[in-house]
Amino acid sequence: MIPAAADPGPPLSARERRRLRGLERRLRPTGPRVPLVLCLGLDAVALALVAAGIFLALPWLFAGCVAVNLAVCLHLERGG
Repeated sequence: MIPAAADPGPPLSARERRRLRGLERRLRPTGPRVPLVLCLGLDAVALALVAAGIFLALPWLFAGCVAVNLAVCLHLERGG
């Protein structure tokens, strides 16, 4: 016997399928994509700050870590 929670119920009508597709389309992110040049530029700045933090002063390393986190977020947003 199938539990009630696993029962898919009757098939959807065409009208219900169209309505669900419309809702799904509105939920998808449609914002502007981050340009690759901006991602690569932030990567270069982040690497320069990390290098400066290792060889010059510790506060630069902290700034580099923050920049690396921002770069990762931009890359993930661009890929998603």
